[in-house]
Amino acid sequence: MATDWQAFLFLLGEWEGGNESDPVPGKGAFSFSFALDGNILVRKNRTVIHPTSDRDGYTHDDLLTIYNEITGLKRAIYFDNEDHVIHYEVSVAPDQKTIARVNDPVPTAPLFRFTYVSTGEVMDARLEIAPPGEPDGFIIYIEGPARRIS
Repeated sequence: MATDWQAFLFLLGEWEGGNESDPVPGKGAFSFSFALDGNILVRKNRTVIHPTSDRDGYTHDDLLTIYNEITGLKRAIYFDNEDHVIHYEVSVAPDQKTIARVNDPVPTAPLFRFTYVSTGEVMDARLEIAPPGEPDGFIIYIEGPARRIS
């Protein structure tokens, strides 16, 4: 592989997560795999949000590509079926068991922080959101385990 991906290897494979007791009830499945001769790491995600008495159900699809900048920093770009395109900085904790990505600040948009923690065949995943202009204002939007399915 052309890039040092050692800390990211725990992400590889197919995963599923979510349950009906989540704040936004639904189930999702995602995968991480290398592409372009190991130069990028690609996550593909599909989440089916079930209808409730307050809201229609829907399907959320997204694609995330993690890549190595010429500076050596890891970055990511995210696309989804809701017309979002978001750029992220990616960081690895010193123990190499936690990977986080935080979007580049945009004055009128919230900040999103996604965190993946390696726990073996289960990965803890968390999405936090901070209001625009409040980089210390993250609150947990959803969190839970993702189970490896292959």
